[in-house]
Amino acid sequence: MKHKISLDYTIAEGDLKPYFDALGRSEALASRCEGCGRVSFPLRIICGACGSHLVARLALTGLAKLVHRTDGATRSFALMKFAGADTLSTVALLNPTSQATTGRLRSPADGRPGLWVELNEITEGDVNV
Repeated sequence: MKHKISLDYTIAEGDLKPYFDALGRSEALASRCEGCGRVSFPLRIICGACGSHLVARLALTGLAKLVHRTDGATRSFALMKFAGADTLSTVALLNPTSQATTGRLRSPADGRPGLWVELNEITEGDVNV
């Protein structure tokens, strides 16, 4: 059985506008809960651990370590731990043929939305990835 579905959807950015703007510049903007101290990336406006609304924005380096990856016929995705964050993030891989285990947040040249990481072995001296 085949069904065609067409959806025209707009996400209201609201309080997350700074986060989306940062993604467009290949920058990682996280949230740090002022109640329990948890650092979440992607940014949240409510703490996922304790439910507090007292969260502050925190810039991360954008460096990340691969935890697990899934390769498909047309796209590859990964679960990654960003340096400075307590959470894991699902990202799309910009260079899926790379077998590197670290990478950096990047915004695709064609402006595709979402979290994208370019895999490369980080050699910038950041041992905390």
